[in-house]
Amino acid sequence: MSDFYFNLVKVYRLINEGSSIDTILDSIYTSFRTFLDYDRIGIALLDNQGKIFSYAVRSKKSTFLNPGYAVNVSETSLYHVIKNKKPRIIDQYTNYLESVPQSKSTPLILKEGIQSSIAYPLTSAGESIGVLLFASSKTNAYHEDHLEYIKMISENISIALEKNLLADDLILGAITGFAKIVEAKDSDTGLHIERMQNYSKIIAKSLSKMNTYKDVIDFRYINDIFRFSPVHDIGKAGIADGILLKPGKLTPEEFEVMKMHTTIGAGILTKANYGIHKKERHLFDMGIEIALGHHERFDGRGYPCGISGKNIPLSARIVIAADILDALTSKRVYKSAFDINTSMQLIKDESDKIFDPDIVSAMLEAQEKILMCYEQFNESVDLSNI
Repeated sequence: MSDFYFNLVKVYRLINEGSSIDTILDSIYTSFRTFLDYDRIGIALLDNQGKIFSYAVRSKKSTFLNPGYAVNVSETSLYHVIKNKKPRIIDQYTNYLESVPQSKSTPLILKEGIQSSIAYPLTSAGESIGVLLFASSKTNAYHEDHLEYIKMISENISIALEKNLLADDLILGAITGFAKIVEAKDSDTGLHIERMQNYSKIIAKSLSKMNTYKDVIDFRYINDIFRFSPVHDIGKAGIADGILLKPGKLTPEEFEVMKMHTTIGAGILTKANYGIHKKERHLFDMGIEIALGHHERFDGRGYPCGISGKNIPLSARIVIAADILDALTSKRVYKSAFDINTSMQLIKDESDKIFDPDIVSAMLEAQEKILMCYEQFNESVDLSNI
């Protein structure tokens, strides 16, 4: 038992140092085999749409319930773990499937060779936020005596989630709220941020299906592009209203000032990063890429750095397309709105000039979903599955 506490202290030290959830999960995966039999451990979290989704997994073999796999929590046995905040042990998944033939996840678990598991609720401020799950290829691998071990590990995971994800959401929420206030100053509809972040998500999902990007764009990347694309114009907070809100064409001198919103935005987010620095990661790294790079061009004729091609960060290349798509389809004081088909054609015409050809291809592949977002956004339609 003393070895168990020694390993637990190592995990707690990682948490106090601000290590990422992935680093902490790696430590847990390698540290507790003397006390528990497992081939797979995973964290599943509850989202605000009532779905339970796989957030992180460590396994000896390839898995099917990879990060990003989501299902309505009411359709899984984890519903009772979360609702009642009570652990659950499954002794044999083969028999368990017979009792829940409608389960979507159990066949995938069996396909991985898993036969038994123990699930323990993760809580924050007394509320259930997800589940920690240990799984074994052996039947009857877990019993009541293991619950005390799992309880202590889950408490540490909950602390890590609070220090990482929940705190990050509060900080990002504040920054995003500020970005929306800035955006409202020069947006006719006030919905530009919401539309373009959905376009960014759709494009990233489509791009992830290409072989070149399938190992780069995972569910976390898609989630991050949705979360951080709204801060693209946060630097406009530093631009004088006389320039920012000018209805006519800017003079060359005024345009030089306007271009500074990219570096101002990156500076704001860099300072935010510095203030919340955490070991092995920075919260706003993608936001900085987007703020600095969303006016670069694929042919190198953009600003502020004039970089070209794949030297422009992927996140910025995605947001460039999403931002311009919404600008084309939106009415401004200096222009009327183009329809979606005309806008898509204009973007296609600028492939390899303004836009990365891969991203243009991804947009065209996802044109139906983009059209759905374009048509239905103002009708308060649930876009979570787009």
